[in-house]
Amino acid sequence: MSNARSVPAHLASLADSLRNSTLRGLFASDVQRAAALSRTVRLGDAELLADFSKQHITAEVVEALVAQARAVGVESLRDDMVAGRPVNFTEGRAVTHMAMRAVGNVTAPDFLRAEAKQHDDLLRSAVESIPSGITHVVNIGIGGSDLGPALVCDALASMRIRVRDVRFVSNIDPVDLDRALEGLHPAHTVFVVCSKSFGTSETLANARRAIAWLAAGKIARPQDHVVAVTAQPERVVTSGIPARHVLTMSESVGGRYSVSSSVSVVVALAFGYDALGDVRDGMRLMDEHFVQAPANENIAMLLGLVWWWNCSAMGYPSVAVVPYSRVLALLPSYLQQLIMESNGKSVGRDGSPVPVSSPIVWGGLGTNAQHAFFQLLHQGTHVVPCDFVGHSTPLGSSSEDHDTLVANMFAQAEALAVGVSIDEVEGDVALRAHRATPGNRPSTTLLFSALTPRALGALIALYEHATFVQGAMWNVNSFDQWGVELGKKLANQVSAEMGRATMDMKGTLPTEHDSSTAQLMRQHRAWRSGR
Repeated sequence: MSNARSVPAHLASLADSLRNSTLRGLFASDVQRAAALSRTVRLGDAELLADFSKQHITAEVVEALVAQARAVGVESLRDDMVAGRPVNFTEGRAVTHMAMRAVGNVTAPDFLRAEAKQHDDLLRSAVESIPSGITHVVNIGIGGSDLGPALVCDALASMRIRVRDVRFVSNIDPVDLDRALEGLHPAHTVFVVCSKSFGTSETLANARRAIAWLAAGKIARPQDHVVAVTAQPERVVTSGIPARHVLTMSESVGGRYSVSSSVSVVVALAFGYDALGDVRDGMRLMDEHFVQAPANENIAMLLGLVWWWNCSAMGYPSVAVVPYSRVLALLPSYLQQLIMESNGKSVGRDGSPVPVSSPIVWGGLGTNAQHAFFQLLHQGTHVVPCDFVGHSTPLGSSSEDHDTLVANMFAQAEALAVGVSIDEVEGDVALRAHRATPGNRPSTTLLFSALTPRALGALIALYEHATFVQGAMWNVNSFDQWGVELGKKLANQVSAEMGRATMDMKGTLPTEHDSSTAQLMRQHRAWRSGR
């Protein structure tokens, strides 16, 4: 791999030339543009069409991006990851999330598949050991232990019959757990406590309160109503949780890449083991596409390269992800962690500064977003590339309304691309400038023939791989997150110092802080003590 890199001259030149063109003009000059810049892949019971033609790219740009990816070693780094080599070099670890759903030899070597099977056998056994009288599952976790399983459960609720009701708790704010417990009965509730390190303060605090709630509900052995998921099972031993309820995950599976690991036991408890198996199968199908398909036909590779192109070459610092499907409402939140925690880095793999890295990822749900932030997308001064995600086969009870929903997605993408010039605006001449929209705003449309559990898994894996491609192009390690640690350390310190044992009634602090933090701590303590 080369040093942390800026945009090569030939790609910068292509970007400059495209800034002098428009999407409207590009479509007018090439009637085959849509077909030439779209790709399809079959994913078991669904098909995916990825339409990149509304991006600021051409066939020449695609060819140049693929060549650059090959030159900087994206494919070789991918192959190292698949083989189980330690591509997460700052932590000395392999990166094995693909192995968690591997069936053949394509996406994992034998020794990784054997480890994954061992973890999966424990997961299946744990699911089968939960009594049928358990009607509710409460998942306690944060970050990757919450966002991925929550996305999958929310989506599956419209695709599968629910075996048990499921709720999610992530925030240390006590209101989060209070609301999750409303209407539940301890005898019919099981908690999944999910923490890779089994040291996450928010998760352990909520777990303690959950066990206390079980005890207050006259449950003789509250630990029997808890399933633990961790990469540190030895830390669970003293808790009294039955061994059959302790599920392991590998240290080499990052939290934000852990949807296909034991972290998703809540999915199996809520919808059955087979439903989780279908999601994993879709992920595996996308894995195989990512590993096997030629780069210029590889949807995951191209999606990552287009995001890199927009951020690095075109200078667009953010991306909006807009699913036109209620069942994908949590997708933008999930992708925020996946992408920004992976690639929000300022130094490359060799330790040198990175000129630019991850875009800011945000978004919202379909037509709701149109009535929220689309005004900025259409007429604002910021150019924000969009990913539109939808499916043709309806999941709800009205096919007609579903078609209207999809029509809105197509229309918004077209309006962003072509716009309306002042000369085309009808009505009062004095108001034409206010009604015109510049267009030339790039987007990608990901359209599934149907959103099935397999298609859902494939969508998640698609973005996992696109994130990897971007990180490889920026030459950053997409699998560590050292920037998160300082805040955690300080939070523990500040929390301890605000306790009665360490702060006297005058508000004197044992450790020096900046004046703003010290002031806030003193004021909080004063208000909490009624002064």
